[in-house]
Amino acid sequence: MTTLLLRILGSTAADQSREPIDGVSVMADFTLQWVVGRQDQIIGQGDATGHTLTQQLDSLEEGLLQSADIVVVIPTEQVLLLSCQVPGRNSGQMRQALPYALEEYVATDIEEMHIAAGSIKGGQAIHCALIADAQMRQWKTWLSEHQIAADVLVSEAQLTAEGDQCTVFLSHEDATAVYQRSSATVEREELVGLLEDMAITRLVTVGEELSDLERSQLDAEVAIEQRSNVATFLFERYAKQKPINLFQGPYVVENRKSGLKQDLLTLAKLAGVWFVIYVGGLGAQGLWSSYQADRLAEENRDRYVEMFPQDSVPITAAQLRRRFEGKLRNQAQQSSDGSVRFVQLLNDTAVVFGTKGALQSLSYLQAKEEMTIEMELKGYDQVDQIQSELKGRGVAIEVVSAGSIDGGISARLRASYKK
Repeated sequence: MTTLLLRILGSTAADQSREPIDGVSVMADFTLQWVVGRQDQIIGQGDATGHTLTQQLDSLEEGLLQSADIVVVIPTEQVLLLSCQVPGRNSGQMRQALPYALEEYVATDIEEMHIAAGSIKGGQAIHCALIADAQMRQWKTWLSEHQIAADVLVSEAQLTAEGDQCTVFLSHEDATAVYQRSSATVEREELVGLLEDMAITRLVTVGEELSDLERSQLDAEVAIEQRSNVATFLFERYAKQKPINLFQGPYVVENRKSGLKQDLLTLAKLAGVWFVIYVGGLGAQGLWSSYQADRLAEENRDRYVEMFPQDSVPITAAQLRRRFEGKLRNQAQQSSDGSVRFVQLLNDTAVVFGTKGALQSLSYLQAKEEMTIEMELKGYDQVDQIQSELKGRGVAIEVVSAGSIDGGISARLRASYKK
């Protein structure tokens, strides 16, 4: 995932002298440092202002920032980091009680502060970042004026390591020390006294270096690490540990998704739609197949009743199949070894009878090896066609009777193998 980190410094000299336009105050522009990287690998960096940032970023590889997370880092002194225990049975109750628990640590009215909280779990301390509502509105305005679609807003102190490590941001006149989720800004000459009160084993200085005098006054067992590039240090810390985002509550920003993330999201949505359509189609096909099976079973049952009116009506499709198999088996057992079987005669004539008309009844006389069929045909010419086609199969057709009915004729035919 690509990340663009913007570290805000002081306001530019030109903007410090800007006068209100038409009585409306104009927010000063800021100098900033920017770093672009993927995970913990830095791709590019530089110095700019809000007005010149876009021009510098346009020189990067096309599409590099299309889906990047934009992290804006503001000065530490604007954000107060606190941790406190809050009573409550669930996270909802704890969230409602959080402002009252923080009120005793804040000198100003808590209602004028914006509270951004970390994870809220019962029995655990809640880590919070507080900033004045007026300051938050100013940052939103500045970002909007310079068309910076920031996803995350944090302070420098939020991008430091935890544990027994102390991080100190050094400038010429003062120093900001961050230790165990708390921060303090003091004059440079008071830094050593502040560090002596902390039980630290490792010190990371960011920006300027400690003077020889300051080093000599520290405990010799304290390991000191120097990081000169503040923006690079903050970028590396953000890649390792996600801080509390100040964009919460009324200042929450819409989650931007573009590029590959947007394509994957669109593809997932399309796949979901097609899956629903596929499942719906399978369901509809199953219902239609079930309907067709029930209809065919009913037709077969009616045909069985027509062919064997003396038998009881079979209830299930399996029972109907067993009845047919039993009757065919009985006919085969009753025929002698030298006689022509009913199944053979039925097999040779079924194709022709089934394509010419509607079969009304069928009976077989084993003694004479004759099968009598009653059919509804469209005309007398179909009788001649049946006789002609079955003659080639060695089957003789005798017309027992034929008469006109509505829409055709009703014929009784007798089929037998030629002697």
